[in-house]
Amino acid sequence: MFAKDRLRVYEPRLKPLIFRDNPGAIVSDSAAFHEVDEAVRKDELKEWWNRWGTWVVAGAVILVVGVTALVGWRQYDASRRAGASAAYSAALAQIAQDKPGALKAFEDQSRNAPEPYRSLAALVAAQLREPVDAEVTALLAVAPTLSSAELADLANVIAAYKGIDTPRAEELVAKLEPLAGPDRPFRLSVRELQAMLAVRKGDLKRARELWSEITKDPQAPQAAAQRASAMLNFYGPAEAK
Repeated sequence: MFAKDRLRVYEPRLKPLIFRDNPGAIVSDSAAFHEVDEAVRKDELKEWWNRWGTWVVAGAVILVVGVTALVGWRQYDASRRAGASAAYSAALAQIAQDKPGALKAFEDQSRNAPEPYRSLAALVAAQLREPVDAEVTALLAVAPTLSSAELADLANVIAAYKGIDTPRAEELVAKLEPLAGPDRPFRLSVRELQAMLAVRKGDLKRARELWSEITKDPQAPQAAAQRASAMLNFYGPAEAK
């Protein structure tokens, strides 16, 4: 009897609870709290989804559509650039056989092609103008519309080369002075043009100084250095300072 009483004393206290999944089950307090907590969580999740689920789905759809559009645009842009490159090369090859046709092709590309082919086509189209005055005017006009400062500078340098034997030579070369700085890519071309203008004006001293400057520039291309050396050989070396 004593053993029975001891067993009765240590018998765990159970509380009968009714659950949806098992109506006749009897479980401990800890299991009951776990079941209740899980039910609360499910209700909260359901409430949250009812409130925000539509926006979550919409956001996912927008993300997928955005990624798809980006990939599609990149593929389209790459295809468009490849077509522009082929058209530009074809127009360049056409110049020798059909200059008017090439000019028209470059004009079309200068309006419709993606960069950099739009700017390159505009630059070439300007150089196909005739006579020289029209070419110089076209180059000066197109320079500010080009896609980079380097291309704009190149257009102005080409205009000066084309116009060096015209009454506009001094004006064209003077415009290039800002491009003669030590860090500018076309500085040696500007120095050559300044030397050519100096010869036209009879200032051989200045021309020799400019040619000497070119020959001493360690970054001067071989062709530019050879031209400057040839001019010094023809007109004599620069006077020592």
